[in-house]
Amino acid sequence: MSNRSTYLSIRRQTTSCREPRPQEQNIHANNIIGVGFRWICLRNQCTVDFSACGGAAAGDDVAGRVRARFRQPVSALARWIVDKQVITFPCNSRLMLPLFQFDFHQGCLRSSAEAALLELKGVMIDNEVAGWFAQPNTWLGGAVPAQKLMIDPPAVLASARVDRFVS
Repeated sequence: MSNRSTYLSIRRQTTSCREPRPQEQNIHANNIIGVGFRWICLRNQCTVDFSACGGAAAGDDVAGRVRARFRQPVSALARWIVDKQVITFPCNSRLMLPLFQFDFHQGCLRSSAEAALLELKGVMIDNEVAGWFAQPNTWLGGAVPAQKLMIDPPAVLASARVDRFVS
């Protein structure tokens, strides 16, 4: 077995993404990107697609969803972002957060997503981590880590560990 990961590494920061068309803005109110929507980073043709596992939302929307648990949800979300406990990617001056990493019923982070992120955050930048979770991974048999996380968290954690050491 090869020691190289087949994850396509993205080194350049992306600065522009495709904005939703007007008819999509009506469907996806409050900056929440739902099923069937893709953010395409135009600079390096990287596709960050979390539509099959809940979509992605802007920081304000995520803070609004965890409001029930925290007195100051914006501060809690800001702490998670600064401490790199959540997956983020920039798009048109907005910070987007994939929704699969949150348990909105409990108002907290999913520990399995946080553990996998912990393995990757030292060797990858934010865009690379987002891409890692959104793209098929050979260590997972071609499955997308964000989707596999709901089914088999230990396999995703093991895959993140492997990619951490071969990156």
